[in-house]
Amino acid sequence: MNSKLKIISLGGSGDIGKNMLAFHYEDTIVVVDCGVAFANEEQPGVDLIIPDITYLLEHRECVKAICLTHGHEDHIGALPFVLKQLHVPLYGTALTLGMVREKLGEHGLAASTEFNVYPENEPVVLGDLSVEAVHVTHSLPDAASLIIRSPVGIVVHSSDFKIDQTPIDGRLFDAPRFAQIGDEGVRLLISDTVNVEKKGWCPSERNLVPVFDRFMRESEGRVIVATFGSNLHRAQTVIDVATRNNRKVAIFGRSMSQNITTARSLGQLKISDSQLVKVEDISKYPDKEIAILTTGSQGEPLAGLTRMSRDENSKIQIRPSDTVILSSTPIPGNEDMVWRVVNRIFRLGATVIYDAITNVHVSGHGYQEELKMLINLTSPEFVAPYHGEPRHYNAYKRMAMEMGYPEDQVLIFETGQYLELDENGVTHGKEAIPHGSVLVDGISVGGVSDVVLRDRRHLSQDGTVIVTVSMDRSNGEILSGPDLMSRGFLQPEDSQEMFDIAEERVVEALEELNLTEGSDLDTVRVTVHDTVSRYLRKRTGRRPVVIPIIMEI
Repeated sequence: MNSKLKIISLGGSGDIGKNMLAFHYEDTIVVVDCGVAFANEEQPGVDLIIPDITYLLEHRECVKAICLTHGHEDHIGALPFVLKQLHVPLYGTALTLGMVREKLGEHGLAASTEFNVYPENEPVVLGDLSVEAVHVTHSLPDAASLIIRSPVGIVVHSSDFKIDQTPIDGRLFDAPRFAQIGDEGVRLLISDTVNVEKKGWCPSERNLVPVFDRFMRESEGRVIVATFGSNLHRAQTVIDVATRNNRKVAIFGRSMSQNITTARSLGQLKISDSQLVKVEDISKYPDKEIAILTTGSQGEPLAGLTRMSRDENSKIQIRPSDTVILSSTPIPGNEDMVWRVVNRIFRLGATVIYDAITNVHVSGHGYQEELKMLINLTSPEFVAPYHGEPRHYNAYKRMAMEMGYPEDQVLIFETGQYLELDENGVTHGKEAIPHGSVLVDGISVGGVSDVVLRDRRHLSQDGTVIVTVSMDRSNGEILSGPDLMSRGFLQPEDSQEMFDIAEERVVEALEELNLTEGSDLDTVRVTVHDTVSRYLRKRTGRRPVVIPIIMEI
């Protein structure tokens, strides 16, 4: 048999976010997850970063489905953009598909998309491959690892998981099924690695119950808990503890409210109407009888807690008597935004509790012992770290080798690379795979180009200078101007003398052109741009974006 299974990373390898793997065997491609990453300070104006799907578009006739593992944004967030280019069925658990349906509905895609819930303990046959979902515990209900069967062997893709022995929803990590798959013979395990550097076991979500209970009981004011909008186990924990302490819960934040509504309708959250109160009605209750569950734990500019910290929302203002709990850890790159929100809340006089002070968050990703447990349950011939950065991959490799794996059976592959599985084993593929990131700014469906991004960085650093000149069309004579105006460059009082000289130099440069009727305006624009740019750079060492506006009269 010469056929090989290609396991191609289009995202999620070597960095955290925009998870997407493609399993390609002959004429069949099954895509696993379709996530986003979020922009950093080097990408001004960018809302989302999604995977480059050129490879899938080039082989679109082979793509049978997108199979989802759970409903976090880094696993489902790119679907509205990808499905506009690639019309394929979706497979997922009931809650995951419920969350996706809401997301696609906002983009007008829900009606045209085929949704399929994974059958219980049965594989879905998709061409030459089959996919089976196995329940795992994570930070939201209804998460799954996937078992991918091919003619050349079985691959286990763990996706995000922890082994929580006391899960909030009572659904245990399905260790027996993983052991059965291990007995069948697993060729390759692709494993989550986010917490591989942490020894021991990840604490259970239930460990937070006494922590929240203390704050709900002791606080004389409102308790405001901020977490991810999709951290539904945390939502259940907060609402249950608040109820035991005679507090009604108001949910503030569109994504959180939407996700909780979807999960309740599917029976994934046990929350009654009597436990909740509308945000508009919280003033009808004493502060000690109110808890608020909100988004904004990452300092997102438009999220609930951020708006409260700026005192921008008329419905909820932070009060000195409030206790605000940030029940999450900052995503790498978000730290500055988070601490700005924290500092603003402190200035408003409230008490702020975060993980560095008290343990008010537990991860949804397994620590070392859980990662080892999954290896031991599935007994794979080869292992490959995924969903992490190079430091995580290095730590996972060391851990696997300590467990007895030879170095050549621990395979690291990053975005744009792939593994090949055949009857002889697993090796690195050598072909070039189109890959990268597409930057989305909310209106540019095709992505933000490098040129646009460069200009945005340029503008943010050095500002802009606009040069306006009016000219006689018949003879090229300057009728008015040149006039220079700047934004984000220098204070007006610091730039006036410099601009006067720059204007004189523009006049001299245009006179040297000997303009006549029909002269090329592009030449005029280039001359104005270059004259001003060179002069300002020489005087200030800065490179503002110079925009020449030439009007013919």
